[in-house]
Amino acid sequence: MMTTSQYENLESSGELLIDFGLQPVSNRFLVADDPIEAPKFPLQLLFGSDTGIIHLRKPFPVEELKPRYDWLTCFEPEDHLDDLVKRLIQLPGVTQESVFGAYSFKDDSTLRRLNEKGYGKTWRIDPERDLGVTDRCANVETYQSVFTTVRAEKIREHHGAADVLIVRHVVEHSYDLSAFIQSIRRLIKPNGYIVWELPDCERALDVGDCTTIWEEHIYYFTQFTFKQLLQGFGFVINYYDSVPYPLENSIVAIVQEASDNTNTPNPDPNLVAQELARARRFAESVASRRVTIRHKLEAIRHKHGSIALFGAGHLSVAFLSMMGIADLINCVIDDNPHKKGMRMPLGNLEIVGSDALYSGDIRICLMSLNPQNQPKVRASHQRFIGQGGLFASIFPGSELDLEILL
Repeated sequence: MMTTSQYENLESSGELLIDFGLQPVSNRFLVADDPIEAPKFPLQLLFGSDTGIIHLRKPFPVEELKPRYDWLTCFEPEDHLDDLVKRLIQLPGVTQESVFGAYSFKDDSTLRRLNEKGYGKTWRIDPERDLGVTDRCANVETYQSVFTTVRAEKIREHHGAADVLIVRHVVEHSYDLSAFIQSIRRLIKPNGYIVWELPDCERALDVGDCTTIWEEHIYYFTQFTFKQLLQGFGFVINYYDSVPYPLENSIVAIVQEASDNTNTPNPDPNLVAQELARARRFAESVASRRVTIRHKLEAIRHKHGSIALFGAGHLSVAFLSMMGIADLINCVIDDNPHKKGMRMPLGNLEIVGSDALYSGDIRICLMSLNPQNQPKVRASHQRFIGQGGLFASIFPGSELDLEILL
């Protein structure tokens, strides 16, 4: 039977799956003339032989992960939130007098939808007042490091316990998963609901997509492994689904505390074996793709010349670094005015505007943008295509998969 204690020591709770070596902090964009390099830390993936859960062996230091710029943003998928809110207000016991609590700014859009439907008793943890976090650049990496059961009790006293607590896209950032979950459950009333949302890594693992690995994500859950986690921590699942999106699906789970006489089921050993096989295939696929992609890009560079990468974000950094191809890329394109003129956290790669596509040197442009945004880029740069330029996607299995197009 899975026990919560196995999540209290990351380094001893699994077998080595992949060692990616030293990896850069992907949000550490550099000033063009600054000789400083982005810090790098060891990044290893472990997987639990009795659970199938994949996680980092040793998270990067929180202080190093904390963004240095207040213009950095993060976006979570939200197309399903209207349906989620409809489901929440129909939960047994929920009325317009119910209190809806939330963990972070990632939940603001859900609270706004609730307010618009007349559910006005809402609150959200305030980083400065409730967590003592005063740095405006700090994000969920910092929140989780100071969110303890003691603070949770004080938050409960200040805001009141929630009938429904919303926790979107933060549990995968937890350095101490057991402590995080125990702190979250302090914030709900008896028989209250917790709404968990997080990335579903299943598809990325199946196709060997290394960009799903991000130093800010400690855990890489699939539908099976997260469900087993919830049951192992003593929750009853009222609703569970994986909402489809082009880049990665979102697992949504609505849970309550199990009664004292509820038995936690043992994980099905056959399903655990499937997760272990999935993990091993992922490691093999990443290693194979690393060889294939480098070979293809070397040939293209020799035949056609310059290669650009569109999108200066953590997906780009993961692809360049884990595939070992930063030396084959001439520049990274991004029209964000804050990023233009800066350097990427690896390879000394300059970030330039999309007008660079028309310099005459670039013939191949790889895209690291969310696949749902890639058609917009192609539509906006038909002249580049008309001049013989080719766009290809870094995401395996996508419509413009570089391994198929190139």
